Amino acid sequence: MNWIWFLVRITGLAAYLLLTLSVLAGIYRHIPRKKAPILEFHQIIGQVALLGIALHAFLLFFDHYEPYSLSTVLIPFMSENHRFLIGIRTISAYLLILVVVTSDFMKAVGKSAWKKAHYLVFPVWFLAWLHSVNIGSDSGTVWAQGLYWGSFVAVLLSTFYMVVGINRKNKSSYLEERA
Repeated sequence: MNWIWFLVRITGLAAYLLLTLSVLAGIYRHIPRKKAPILEFHQIIGQVALLGIALHAFLLFFDHYEPYSLSTVLIPFMSENHRFLIGIRTISAYLLILVVVTSDFMKAVGKSAWKKAHYLVFPVWFLAWLHSVNIGSDSGTVWAQGLYWGSFVAVLLSTFYMVVGINRKNKSSYLEERA
């Protein structure tokens, strides 16, 4: 068994799951009364997801079946194989770094800039989803497709829930100000 390839697969899958959990926790933190524990979970799991992505990319250097160079890992669309899917993975990772760094330095960058940067998590997650659902030796299996499409539906419905909730809150605040 190729242990490196096994670890590449496991770290990629784990990073995707952690990123998905972080996005869902970030969305659900808008639920009243449970903000603090969800927010803490959201922040920690997002950082762990970023570490998982970094480990996943690092392990690719040691894979003998399809070796990656520094440029193919760090520069988008430089890979010989799966140029687009690997390129969007790289872009997604860079955007996630931006989200995490601006979150860590929210006071320094300002709440407005932080909020705008934080909304990048939606394209980050979507690009990671595209990468995951289309590449890898497990992507075609029933369990992986169920996982990826199930998480897609969960993030989509949760985002819809958040947008509707924010719009209701804004409309309610607007009506209260007018009264």
